[in-house]
Amino acid sequence: MIIILNGCASAGKTSIIKEMQKLYDKPLLHVGIDRFWAMIPDQYKEYGSKAHEGYLFSQTIDTDNNPVVHVKKGPFGEQIAATMPQVIKCFADFGHDVAVDAIFTGDVQLHNYVKVLQDHTVYFVGIVCELHELEIREKQRGNRSLGLARGQIDFIHKHKNYYDLIIDSTNCDATTCAQNVLNFIYSTPAPQGFKKLELVCKL
Repeated sequence: MIIILNGCASAGKTSIIKEMQKLYDKPLLHVGIDRFWAMIPDQYKEYGSKAHEGYLFSQTIDTDNNPVVHVKKGPFGEQIAATMPQVIKCFADFGHDVAVDAIFTGDVQLHNYVKVLQDHTVYFVGIVCELHELEIREKQRGNRSLGLARGQIDFIHKHKNYYDLIIDSTNCDATTCAQNVLNFIYSTPAPQGFKKLELVCKL
């Protein structure tokens, strides 16, 4: 079983998965962008000297004087993005239950996940959060580029019609969100989100 939580940076995906690990009655492995991010050399991400090859951050200011951070993947970044679902598949192939925190930035990335994971049971969960709360969390955490959520929020949930479940984390603590996800899983043995996407992707 694979549970994919898709949402903006600072939406609470990691915190929710940590609570799911405590509540779930079997081992639940946590895989996701933050795990891979930690592996990437600093010069290949954010504002590093080779970030154009990996994950390049660029900041602009919108008409209301708010910072907006855009992320552009270079060839190494694309390679990492293609590697992630293969790693998840490997864990699942060996019988592990996996929870994934994801930030799907486009059709190609999501379709690759659907193709690679088509032989597994996948729950596709959207973690939504209001922008003002995302920006409060960005400032509180101190380790996020201000404007990252604002740069993602307009497209991150473009595939929301395919979610098996939507959780609003704006005013909901991580434990409650986690329990709601697990309650859905326990009551829904055959999720349909990725199955519907398989038809769209024409696998």
